[in-house]
Amino acid sequence: MAKQVQARFRLYNVLPAQAWSRPDPEKPEQFVGAALVTLYGVQGEPFGSATPSARVEMVIANAEAARMFIDAPLGQQFDILISPVEQAE
Repeated sequence: MAKQVQARFRLYNVLPAQAWSRPDPEKPEQFVGAALVTLYGVQGEPFGSATPSARVEMVIANAEAARMFIDAPLGQQFDILISPVEQAE
């Protein structure tokens, strides 16, 4: 059985958004600037022609992480690695 799956996505849209965040653990949550990022699955490698229809939508409140998508041109491709997480007991 595979230990991880690699999925390739294309940047479709980046919009300004707001999200709840707690940048300082000593302070209450607050609304912060964020980015709403939409990615669509890409057919081809690593899946070949068998790529299923796929969409990932994320609200990213971390400014540094959001910058990767804000600075990228639409159509930029990204790889996402998906792997199982051990269940906490």
